Amino acid sequence: MPELTTHISQAEEKQSILAAIVNNSDDAIISKTLQGIITSWNKGAEALFEYTESEAIGKHISLIIPPDRYAEETHIISEICKGNKVAHFETLRVSKSGKVIPISLSISPVLNAKGEIIGASKIARNISEKIKIQQEKDQLYNEIKVLSNKKDEFIAAVTHELKTPVTALSGSLQILKRYISLEEKGLLIVERCIKQVDKVTFLINDLLDFSKAQTGLLQLRPEVFDITGLITDCIDLFKGETHHNFKFDAATPVQLTADRLRIEQVLINLLGNAVKYSPAGGLIKIDVNEQADTVSVSVEDEGIGIDKEHLDKMFTRFYRAVNTDSNIPGLGMGLYISREIVNRHNGTIHVKSEAGKGSVFCFILPKNR
Repeated sequence: MPELTTHISQAEEKQSILAAIVNNSDDAIISKTLQGIITSWNKGAEALFEYTESEAIGKHISLIIPPDRYAEETHIISEICKGNKVAHFETLRVSKSGKVIPISLSISPVLNAKGEIIGASKIARNISEKIKIQQEKDQLYNEIKVLSNKKDEFIAAVTHELKTPVTALSGSLQILKRYISLEEKGLLIVERCIKQVDKVTFLINDLLDFSKAQTGLLQLRPEVFDITGLITDCIDLFKGETHHNFKFDAATPVQLTADRLRIEQVLINLLGNAVKYSPAGGLIKIDVNEQADTVSVSVEDEGIGIDKEHLDKMFTRFYRAVNTDSNIPGLGMGLYISREIVNRHNGTIHVKSEAGKGSVFCFILPKNR
């Protein structure tokens, strides 16, 4: 008998603790019969739905269900009768004052001593604040999207407007150069002007490609070509303009089906960065590795390298791993455009680097796109 008394006492204590937890929960905790009659109503339910316990118990659960959502109750009871739980079901309920409240419901079957389903227990949580925050996020996202679209439209419009006069200026300077003898001092000035116009043209083309990449209009014109020959041509463009040394073994041709001009654009960008970010000079090494179905190209420099914190952001638009007040020019578009070109060839591009120890940029392309 003493053991039975102790067992009963412990059961009563557990029941008391459970009742206290339920009654003091901030969530609305409600139980009901399979017919929908409310059998328990805690303080959280009183606070949320404004009905007192005496007002709610014995009433049908439709007391707090908007008329256009009565079908939900049928569905919930159907699931409970099957022994299923209904978790995180987001819906609307109505309070005593008529206030519509967005809630998240979790409903579980209630069993009797024989294991039979006799009702359901509901936990209702007010998600008004969550919805408000999500709406604010959505609004902010839409505003940012609109501004981003306007920015892209602006870039596209400005670059198209700039391209015509800059092209005309470049042509005029080339004609002027023909009429100046090699001995005249004016020739040096004209050649400097041509170089600066070429830089502006390069920037405008980058902006145009950036705009096309943003709108999905970056087109490809695949052809079969030898990528080793293309790399050699690209290296030749830099040899007369820099004191860096280039190491590349072009002995074996490697055939690739891709857009030659776009791949040339990627190579020039990577080689240009290798030169730009190794201002002290040094060796720039280019390797080509041909596999059965792919071709990989790597460009390695002995430059300033990249901190780890920047590595996963290097190919995002307008991102630069150096301070804006540094002497290294650029807008952070080249690698973004290069990634878009490689991606559109169904390839991949990545970087390995460590601050002060140079960088290796590598892209991999399918041999037959």
